[in-house]
Amino acid sequence: MVINPVRQHHMVLPGIGPDAMEPVREIVRVLLRMWCKSDLSFVAELGVTELLTNVWKHTPGDCELLIREMPDGVLVGVTDFNNALPAVKEPADDAECGRGLFLLAALAEELQTQPLLTGKQVWFRLGLTLADSEEGAGHC
Repeated sequence: MVINPVRQHHMVLPGIGPDAMEPVREIVRVLLRMWCKSDLSFVAELGVTELLTNVWKHTPGDCELLIREMPDGVLVGVTDFNNALPAVKEPADDAECGRGLFLLAALAEELQTQPLLTGKQVWFRLGLTLADSEEGAGHC
C-alpha cells in the first residue's frame, strides 16, 4: 500500500484587502495544477475569494489560508480572529448582499464553520468525480 503524504499550503495574510484577491487566486490555481486537480480550480478560486472578502469586510486584522490536498479533492480553510460566526442562509430576492456563502454551500461538497478559542475557521471541501480521479491517476 502506498500512502501519499498530504500536500498543503499555509499562508498568513496580514490586513487582507481587494488587491490580494488575484494573487491568492493565482496561488490556488497553481497549487491545484501541481496536484493534478485543475478541474476544481474555478470553484476553489471562487470560494477563496468569497471567504477572504468576508474577512476583509467583517473582520479587522490578519487571517490565515490553508489549502490541503485530499485523496478525493481539496480542502480550503480561512481562519480569522473574530468570534462572530457567519450564517449561511438563502437571501431574499431583493437582497443586495449575502449570497456568497449560500452559493458556495451549493457548489461545495461541504461547507463548515469551526469556532476556535480565538476566532473561527470557515472551510469548504471540493471533491473530484470518478472521471476526474482517473484522469489524474496518470500524468496531468
